[in-house]
Parts: sequence; structure tokens; C-alpha cells
Amino acid sequence: LVGQVNRELGDAPNRFDRRREKTRVDLIQAAERVISSKGYHQTRIADIATEADVGLGTFYLHFKTKNEIFIELIEHGAAELRRELAEAKAGVHTPAEKLKITIDTILDAAAEAPELFRIVFGHSPAFLDLMVRVHEVFIDDLRDDLAPAVGERADAIAHLTIGMLSQAISWLLASRDLSHAELKNVTVNFALGGLERAARLGAQ
Repeated sequence: LVGQVNRELGDAPNRFDRRREKTRVDLIQAAERVISSKGYHQTRIADIATEADVGLGTFYLHFKTKNEIFIELIEHGAAELRRELAEAKAGVHTPAEKLKITIDTILDAAAEAPELFRIVFGHSPAFLDLMVRVHEVFIDDLRDDLAPAVGERADAIAHLTIGMLSQAISWLLASRDLSHAELKNVTVNFALGGLERAARLGAQ
């Protein structure tokens, strides 16, 4: 009996931590749904708490502000997108194909979650640091992908490519004349042409 009590006491913090983590994840997922539906500026903390089926007090146990939960939501999303990219590139060896996968996957993600990307890539001063951090994650991965083809130029090309993708996302979210498929095709072809030229220059 004593052993059983000790085990249960020992499990209690773990159960509490798991419940707390589940509530935090539920809040982040609720924030994504509400912001995607209502827009960031029209979303209230009460809306997120209601969507997650928790009280306002519970929200404030996890996050101090709407900005704070949004930043964590984007960081979680960036990590998930990075995992998705890694899976898509598994077994792919050519830098050009990895570049195409990166562009296609990021533009697809922007089309699927436009409101979240609109805030991050909208150049809002409130989220400038967040945008820089998100960019750096994908720049680092792209630099590694491109290095076999262009060597020391990979860093510059990775920065330029992510900058181009940022502009392509802004174009996509503004509902310009190009369709999503056309925008992907133009962006990929432009990037691959630049990569090919850089590789040729490096070989001279």
C-alpha cells in the first residue's frame, strides 16, 4: 500500500504537467482557429479562451497577452513547417530539387493559413523580431541545401531566396492577378534560374 501511495504521489506532478501542457496546446490551437477566422486584430483573448473551453483565468496562467500566444503559435507553426520540409526533402539529393520543395511547401502553407502569414509577413513593427527569427530558421536550412551547388555563395542566395519568398507571400495574400499555382511556378523558375547561373559562375 505504501508503495502504491508513493507511486501515485510520484505520478501526480507528471499528471499535472501533462494536463497543463495539454491546456497550453489547446489554447494555441484555439488561437489559430480564431485568428484564422476573425483576423488577429478582431480576436480577443476571451474569444480564444471560449474556443478552448477554458476560463480567462486559465488563459492568463499560460499567456500574459494576445501577442505572447500569437508568437508561440507562429514559432510552433514554423517548427512544424520545418519538419514538413525535412520530410519532403528526405532522400532528395540535388540542391535544385530541394529549393523547389522549399518554395512550393512554404507558399502552400501561406495559402492554407493566410491570416497567420499576413501578420508575420506584414512588416508589423510588433512582430519584426518574430519575422526575423522565422526567416533565419529557413535561411539556415536553405543555406545547407544550396552549399553543394554554389559553395560560399549559399549564404547570400539563401537570404535572397527567403526575401523573395517573403515578397511572393505578400503578393499571394494581396490576391494579385497570378493564381497560387502560377505564382509558385514563376517563383520556382526564377529561383532555379538564379541558382543555375550562380553555380556556373562558381565553376569558372
